[in-house]
Amino acid sequence: MRDYYILSVDSLVDSFSMIDAAKEFVLSVSARNGNETLSRFKAGDQVLVYRRQPVGRVNVLLEARGLALGRFLFAKKLEVAGGVQALEVSAEDLEQADVIPIAESVFLDIYRRMVSGVLPEGPLQRDEAAERLTGGDNILLYGVPGVGKSYEIRQKYCDDPNRIVRVVFHPDYTYSDFVGQILPILSGDRLTYDFVPGPFTNVLEKAYSCPDKEIYLLIEEINRGNAPAIFGELFQLLDRKSEDGGYASEKWGESEYGVVNYDIARIVYEDERQEIRIPSNMWILATMNTSDQNVFPLDTAFQRRWNMQHIKNDIMGAGHAHEKIQGSEIEWGAFAMTVNGLVTDRGRDMAGSEDKRLGAYFVRRSQLAADKFPEKVLKYLWDDAFRMDRETVFQDRFRSLEDVIETYEKTDEDKLEAVLQRDVFRKMRSFMQEETGDGGASGRADGRA
Repeated sequence: MRDYYILSVDSLVDSFSMIDAAKEFVLSVSARNGNETLSRFKAGDQVLVYRRQPVGRVNVLLEARGLALGRFLFAKKLEVAGGVQALEVSAEDLEQADVIPIAESVFLDIYRRMVSGVLPEGPLQRDEAAERLTGGDNILLYGVPGVGKSYEIRQKYCDDPNRIVRVVFHPDYTYSDFVGQILPILSGDRLTYDFVPGPFTNVLEKAYSCPDKEIYLLIEEINRGNAPAIFGELFQLLDRKSEDGGYASEKWGESEYGVVNYDIARIVYEDERQEIRIPSNMWILATMNTSDQNVFPLDTAFQRRWNMQHIKNDIMGAGHAHEKIQGSEIEWGAFAMTVNGLVTDRGRDMAGSEDKRLGAYFVRRSQLAADKFPEKVLKYLWDDAFRMDRETVFQDRFRSLEDVIETYEKTDEDKLEAVLQRDVFRKMRSFMQEETGDGGASGRADGRA
């Protein structure tokens, strides 16, 4: 039997958003009130993450997987933009306690509001009689890791947490998580089994009820889950009506074909007999790292229902491109451009290796620090990008990643020069000199770094 908890974290620490949803992760917690509670975590327990004031919202759902070397193993199941207030729990407890056991009914109440994407204040007024917007589409943004796909979504499509719900696909994500499932509901002393809608159903219902608003469902890391299986019969809804199909303009963006799903129809239309369709004001956005496209390859039939949008890897346009990596004379832009050149050259002999390139925002400005850069970037180059030919980047004398990181951290000289091949370091330095020779390039401060 699973148990339910709220884990309160400092509001300025949002490291859960950076967690790779395809992998389990360990979490070390020193709880002021909950060390005994923490010891009771078991596989299957559901943990809501509450960010303290001034945020004061729950926006992440974790699932406990067990213990690993004395630390707790979790998987991130859901993350929503904006989050919801935990109205069912004392505000004082949320701000003072770190781990709070909660009843299943409390968990379900908070979970329902999370997946609905509607804040308790109800900022969107529902008006089913308003004229419906048209042009909704399925957009899949792809590029190398750290290229700025999420930033592109905020800038070009939607940055309003009241109109966008974000989910993250991963290997354990299922149709039931996405669409909804039958769950036990305790109302007073009465236990019933009801359909609890998932993110897709709630977004569909909101789009149907708010025709004068563009409503967005954002799927992060779409290829890290088995997308066709997660969509199930909803796959058919992705075909949209358009001018090319001879449809009237007021129908552009609506699903061309409907499907039968009694549970969804009862939530959205209050009529289980009605076929469900994606309304023309509902957008489905998805992101995909090209370096991960072999995790769950998207078949041709699925991909053709999306408009693919490649995000340019504008390294020298990043706001921190000319920031020096701490402990070295080399700037981030010169480092990334040189490494990517090596990856591309290697790609001539190894198909698909160009997808291992560094994105402009693979690291943020703060991650150029001497204690963070090797763990974030050098580890990626050693374990992934150059796993089969590490001597291309690193000096031949290194036999393990541990040797690389220890040398990097302990040297009093230039840290990158101490671990990289001499020719590679020289190319980085030459790149900077060429940039200066052209009059110096000034990075675009766009706030992503």
